[in-house]
Amino acid sequence: MGELKPDWAQAQQAVIGSMLIDENCVGLVMQQTTPEHFSDGGMRHLYEAVRGLWLEHAPVDPVTVLHAAGPAYEKPITALMQATPTAANIEAYLEILHDCARLSVYRAAADRILTECRTADEAAQVWEALGRELMGRSKVRCVTMSEAITRYLDRMNDQTPPDTISLGIERLDRLLNLGRGKFLILAADSSAGKTALALQFAYHIASTGKKIGFFSLETDNDTLTDRLMAEVQVAGINLPRSKAKALSTADYQRAVDAGQRSARVPLCLIDNCETLDKIRAWTIQQGFEVIVVDYLQLIDEEGDKRWDVVTRISMALHRMAQTLGVTVIGLSQVTPPDKTQKKALTMDDLRESRQLKHDADVILLLELCDEFPNGRTLTIAKNKDGRRNKGMKLNFDPEHMTFSFYKRVQPSEVPGQGAPMWAMGDDEGGENPF
Repeated sequence: MGELKPDWAQAQQAVIGSMLIDENCVGLVMQQTTPEHFSDGGMRHLYEAVRGLWLEHAPVDPVTVLHAAGPAYEKPITALMQATPTAANIEAYLEILHDCARLSVYRAAADRILTECRTADEAAQVWEALGRELMGRSKVRCVTMSEAITRYLDRMNDQTPPDTISLGIERLDRLLNLGRGKFLILAADSSAGKTALALQFAYHIASTGKKIGFFSLETDNDTLTDRLMAEVQVAGINLPRSKAKALSTADYQRAVDAGQRSARVPLCLIDNCETLDKIRAWTIQQGFEVIVVDYLQLIDEEGDKRWDVVTRISMALHRMAQTLGVTVIGLSQVTPPDKTQKKALTMDDLRESRQLKHDADVILLLELCDEFPNGRTLTIAKNKDGRRNKGMKLNFDPEHMTFSFYKRVQPSEVPGQGAPMWAMGDDEGGENPF
């Protein structure tokens, strides 16, 4: 490994020096650091001496630290106190310390890949282990009730718009108020169109500027691209023509236009990423703000029983959302209810583990609707931060892989009709959802 970055050595000395000249810094440092932040053996020894005193609720000053560290540290302690003019900059010192320690972890991983790994799989294991380690380094945060209310009032007075995730359906967005770090499950039976709806959500999210990764465990990237190009919001190229490679001149122009817009749409399609470790590592490396996993029961996780496997997958995705602050949209298969009973889907129909309904912040259920051709019903079955609903009526255009709203038309609006009917149109609130 390369030489120690000078800033890191100075930051270590400044942090230790600050604790020696101002005992009030000790608690702050102990809450935000571990021995691994100190690469210099002498600095680590002094840190551990201070930590031992602090854990025993003993005074921390140059005399007690010298006694704990040993007489050999008399000159280093004196030099640190002389070199640290003030403890007022302790937070800046800690920020540099964290940054340099994190850089050291990256460099160590790179060195291992260069010097020890003989295959790509071995290198991938090192990189995934790095992702796991960095995920576990989130800072513990603690605020008093007074501080919490003060921060609340500050946030309410801040004119910056809330950092929410728009799915592109205005009525749905109003009900969900979906924020970062949430775990959303979109569940449906096969052939209901959950992948198409997830792609529609993903492209809209990316068009708002948020970086999103679409992890497909079932469909390859080329097939996903064909479906995206069929969507009205992307290019509107008829899907059968793409499959037949029979594009018209107008289709080619729409594809070119979509390509020119794509630089402003940070959507990445990822296939062959079958494990939780790989998904987590890619999410960290690419800096995704939102990820879609299609679908979560296909994630390759060890275990003898499917219930245990899916339970672990659910808990891991929930923790990933919370730890990384990433919005996770997980697609799920369902065990469809008995059709003879004409029963609608519920959260209990999520396939293979009841843990899914406990971990999810939001659960959307998509199912076929026989009231009209190509009809679908989208139900908010769970919503921790808002209201649920009994189902939105959607139309699915299979040639353009696009969902749109149906609206209820009253009899008076349709000459010759004696009962309400459904017609293509805007949301019930009069908004165009896409």
